[in-house]
Amino acid sequence: MSNDTATAVIDRLQSSWGGSIVTDAGELEYFSTDVYSQGKPLLAVLRPNDAQQLADAVKQLTDAGVAVIARGGGMSYTGGYTAAQSPSVLVDTGTLDKIVEINLEDAYVVVEAGVTWRALKEALDAKGVRTPYFGPMSGSHATVGGGMSQGAIFHGTARYGCSADVVLGLQVVTANGDILTTGSAAAANTSPFFRWYGPDLTGLFLGDCGLLGIKTRIVLKLIPKHAHIDYLSWQFPTAEGLFGALGVLSRHGLASETAAFDPALTRVRMRRAGLSSDVKALTNVIKKGGLISGLKLAVKGRDIVDQEQFSLHITLEGDSAAEVADRVARARKLVGEFGESIEPSIARMMAANPFAAWNSMLGPQGERWAPVHALVPHSKATRMFNALQDLFAREQETMDKHGLFIGTLLSSVGAQTVVIEPCIYWPDSHNAFHLRTVDADHRERIGCPGEHLDARAAADTLKRQIADTMRAHGAANLQLGKFYDYRAGRDPAALAVLDAVKNQLDPKGLMNPGVLSR
Repeated sequence: MSNDTATAVIDRLQSSWGGSIVTDAGELEYFSTDVYSQGKPLLAVLRPNDAQQLADAVKQLTDAGVAVIARGGGMSYTGGYTAAQSPSVLVDTGTLDKIVEINLEDAYVVVEAGVTWRALKEALDAKGVRTPYFGPMSGSHATVGGGMSQGAIFHGTARYGCSADVVLGLQVVTANGDILTTGSAAAANTSPFFRWYGPDLTGLFLGDCGLLGIKTRIVLKLIPKHAHIDYLSWQFPTAEGLFGALGVLSRHGLASETAAFDPALTRVRMRRAGLSSDVKALTNVIKKGGLISGLKLAVKGRDIVDQEQFSLHITLEGDSAAEVADRVARARKLVGEFGESIEPSIARMMAANPFAAWNSMLGPQGERWAPVHALVPHSKATRMFNALQDLFAREQETMDKHGLFIGTLLSSVGAQTVVIEPCIYWPDSHNAFHLRTVDADHRERIGCPGEHLDARAAADTLKRQIADTMRAHGAANLQLGKFYDYRAGRDPAALAVLDAVKNQLDPKGLMNPGVLSR
């Protein structure tokens, strides 16, 4: 179809949407860029007020042959919402930001897709409840809808699973302009209290990266907030010791969150502004954990962790002091054979500042950042980690030549899963997303290395090599976007079902083309 026809559709929509359709060139550049890359130019950005308005617009656009892409908080680094073809229109779901219902009696909450995890937590805190999983570390910007589309982990993950594990139902706008409901609310005279009413249609849309439609509402489980909390940290001379500790903690279900750093990532974190100089972080630790915890953090500063060892930091929660004390005692006993206990100041700081990760998308001297992650069973964790170290050793000369370095974040999901996430840092210019999202005073403090195209190309090659190594060792992935190869080697019968669903909901293939390798 011609761009003239696409433009005519936008002009027609603008007559009713007004300022809710964005066509300014600077704004379009920002919305076409994620943490890592920039997609094809966008024709416009839609900022809907409700699902019906969006559904009507989507039908007009797809009828005219225009691709439609959903965007949440923008924290993707895998091309989840960058356009793969033109003409494309992006839907900024951030305007769908209402908390529709908090049902304490039936233990669920209904939110629009653009609600951030931080906003949801603040609303639920006031009611004394929470969702079991309550957001990624980027939850100040990341949205609930984005977490459902891309998959997300961290807060509550070690005990309760990932974002998909807390969902009861969805409302989705399809490429045909239909509004589809899943879960018990899809039946007459029912509320959204139960997910499995017949086949689990909800699961089709979780982790689809927007391939099958645009999520507009999500129903999540609620649990009472745990009244008591404590923290533990250890350090380990070897990766094997760290993975042993993660394994026993996971199998016994003791921790709510686990976060671990290899020595290289510890050095990256410590090269950033010293912990004791981060006044806001320190203040939050004092508010949450008391003056003594804050003073320990201020005094120890960069010396909290031996920068030559692996470290593990966990949160333990319970409904009574006795329950938490029991969890602490069991964790100390189980992990004691693997590593050395240290002051849990980092664990306290992370809990006191749960959504403070947005400035971490740039390195300590302004370097660009790109994580690549693997989800593996505990039995494969050490082997996977060592295979990655072998890759980095082979590529060390190239990395040194272009100023690349890598630090690895590690965590766990439920009883079965270890997360291994190498983070590549390289000197390069900052893109439109960094300029809008990272705090200006932080960018001024760390500086900007300027454009280094050779380093960018080397980082891109290494990123692909990491993903290929992970896939060769049986890894699963979240945040698939347009980066991870979803279809390679996958069961043909399973792909046929997915493709049939896609063709039913989006016969022209205009809902986020290119995502999930399609």
